[in-house]
Amino acid sequence: MIRQISLSLLIVAALSAGCQNQKSDTSTTESSTSDSSATVSPEPTNSGKLETRLGTAGKSFTKDSVLLSFTVINHTDSAQRFCKWETPFEPRLGKYLEVIHENGTEAIFKGAMARRVMPPPAETYIEVAPHDSVRTVFNLPDNYAITTGQYTVKYSGGGVSGLDAGNEIKIKISNP
Repeated sequence: MIRQISLSLLIVAALSAGCQNQKSDTSTTESSTSDSSATVSPEPTNSGKLETRLGTAGKSFTKDSVLLSFTVINHTDSAQRFCKWETPFEPRLGKYLEVIHENGTEAIFKGAMARRVMPPPAETYIEVAPHDSVRTVFNLPDNYAITTGQYTVKYSGGGVSGLDAGNEIKIKISNP
């Protein structure tokens, strides 16, 4: 019994040793939009090959509906790729955003966390063509408990996705 537990722990440790951030090529050009109820900070200086940009995809926001967009941009001459884990491209899994209320408290994460097989399988990577981008839209309250007020939202970046954090946005949540 102890031998089985030790072997299991050894296997888990080997599998969780991590995967290196991997990037390759691909793209689809999209631009993010902003509106009067959200403020986007200046575009970040990206040291990596792929830039992330968080934006808004709606005109007004309530505690049940906060549509945001997440764009990954490839500024290089070759296709790049990233793992969709820990990004909005896999919207219902993982805590990949910092969501801070104007009073300084962090919004409670209510989404699902996932255990992963390492390294990520090939189908978990999204390719971004040269000088192109890929974009997804997601609903913030699906994973975070949101109330009225102003929030600062930022993609936390890093981890298995290999993407940089990027910009932050400010959104105002009103009563329905």
